[in-house]
Amino acid sequence: MDFFSKEQRTLWLHIAIMIAAVLLAYSKIFGAGFMSWDDLDYVFNTPDITAFSAEHFKNWWTEFYIGNYQPLPMMSYALDYLIGGDKPFMYHFTNIAWHIADVILVYACLRRMQDNVFIALFVALLFALHPVQTESVSWIAARNKVMNGFFFLLAMYIYLGYLLDHKNSKLLWIYLCAIAAYLCKLTAVTLPFALLAVDIWMHRPLKDKKVWLEKLPLVLLAIPVGIINLQAQAEVAFLDTHPEFSPWHTIVFAGYAYVQYIINLLVPVKLSVLYPYPTAIGAIHILYTFIAAAIVFLGFWAYRRGWYILAGGILFYTVNIAIVLQFVQFGEVLMADRYLYLTCIGVWYPLVYYVYHYFSQRQNRTTATGIAVFSVLCIIYGAATFARNDIWLSELNFWKSVTDKFPESSVAQSSLGGVYMKEGDNTAAMEHFNEATRLDAANYKAWYNKGVLLLRNGNQREALEALNRAVSLKEYSKALFTRALLYQQSGNCNAALGDIHKVLQQEPGNARAHYIKADCIEQQGDIDGAAAEYTKAIELEDTEPLFYLRRGLIFARQNKHWEAIRDMSSAIRIRSGYAEAWYWRGMIKYRSGEMPCDDLNQARNLGLPEATDALMEICNTH
Repeated sequence: MDFFSKEQRTLWLHIAIMIAAVLLAYSKIFGAGFMSWDDLDYVFNTPDITAFSAEHFKNWWTEFYIGNYQPLPMMSYALDYLIGGDKPFMYHFTNIAWHIADVILVYACLRRMQDNVFIALFVALLFALHPVQTESVSWIAARNKVMNGFFFLLAMYIYLGYLLDHKNSKLLWIYLCAIAAYLCKLTAVTLPFALLAVDIWMHRPLKDKKVWLEKLPLVLLAIPVGIINLQAQAEVAFLDTHPEFSPWHTIVFAGYAYVQYIINLLVPVKLSVLYPYPTAIGAIHILYTFIAAAIVFLGFWAYRRGWYILAGGILFYTVNIAIVLQFVQFGEVLMADRYLYLTCIGVWYPLVYYVYHYFSQRQNRTTATGIAVFSVLCIIYGAATFARNDIWLSELNFWKSVTDKFPESSVAQSSLGGVYMKEGDNTAAMEHFNEATRLDAANYKAWYNKGVLLLRNGNQREALEALNRAVSLKEYSKALFTRALLYQQSGNCNAALGDIHKVLQQEPGNARAHYIKADCIEQQGDIDGAAAEYTKAIELEDTEPLFYLRRGLIFARQNKHWEAIRDMSSAIRIRSGYAEAWYWRGMIKYRSGEMPCDDLNQARNLGLPEATDALMEICNTH
């Protein structure tokens, strides 16, 4: 095809419009940082992304990350780290780049399904610019959604080519894309059923056995990935988080969410990053459940009537949203905007198709009216996305946006309290922690946060009560660790070791837990065991000078002066202003017959009183 043909010029113009629209709508995000809501656990707290070694590669494919099995997104984080280190720009840039690729693929798929370039353009723009997409694009931790979307849509695009030219070799590429999508996010297992919606859009007879058999490998490939992901969810107790709900609750809340998601797409006025479970079944939930059943029935009826765009749209929406309607309960919330990332295509395609044709079929001149209507709608949604991205610029904006809309959310109240605690506003933090525990006395994370704050304020008794409450609800590793720290500080090493052993069972790579264990067994007189635990802590976190200092003191007690001086030197190399390390290196040098005065003088200059006394006694320096 001639590059300068009208069709090619239109194609490149539309691609330029889509890219420019996304970059404008998400321009704020290039300056955004990391969110403590999972971002840090995927980046700062995950050493697995810091290199491309055989060990790292093995971990990507064998480890679970915050309840997810996602080797391909973890590889992409590692690439971001390789290019941009621990600065957030590269991670946000990559998310937006994946989203742009997804938008172009939506456009390409629609172009293959029908010839109208404007329908393809506006479906792609609605997909690109709607504010529900900000959670998937602006949140670094949602990388799995935009990557899953790419391989999912690429499989759709290849499938459409297969339907047009019937080359069976393309099925292999579809299966490979499906595997890649599955390795990004479990929700991609809906792909074979989404392709049935494509069959309906392409007027393919569903009675043909081939329609079903060619998708069987996709289902079989999804089974092992699904099992692995269920194990990942179970490992962090994401499953069955509301055992008090009856089957009736599950059905009604699913029906309510099914309809509410559509409302959020059409009228995005009360969007939130968290949608808490309702406290009880109300009339609105029952009404929405009946509406959901009616929409599903409408899909069957539309197919029988030959309204294939509508029937395919309802099927596409239903199969993609069904997997996240909490029939199998996971997580702490009923709904999340990110679950609409691909699902919304099932709404946008029929909407744009029927509205556009409504205008264009009345009179030729009114085709421009349809274009104008959707142009205005895209501008409105794009402006809403631009404004909504404010919540991703600071954690305070983020959590206040949730509590403003859902003040009854215990999770949001506790998280907002955590932000205030991080910023040093302990009064506001405690208010929100108290509100969180009032709203939900079983919120173990709120009790944990309250315990941490009380401990920081020096109120050990009340801190211990809060941490005991948290641990009684769930043996949460962070609560166990903090309680162990409290026990350690109060000299109750037996109790501290009991908690630390539980922490290390859950997190064997927790360097701080090994440090507390080392300190406690040192207090109990096991010097060799303490040295071994300090060594484990150093192996896991070799940038903490305190670990070297404490192991160096053990070596000094064992008369291993060279090893002790080496550890003190390592501590000083990491933190040049570490007065205690300068002091102890000087004292150990003195005991081993070396000149200590320079080190002791440095410690005195850093403000350590003991160094002044040592200088006067050893070096006759005043």
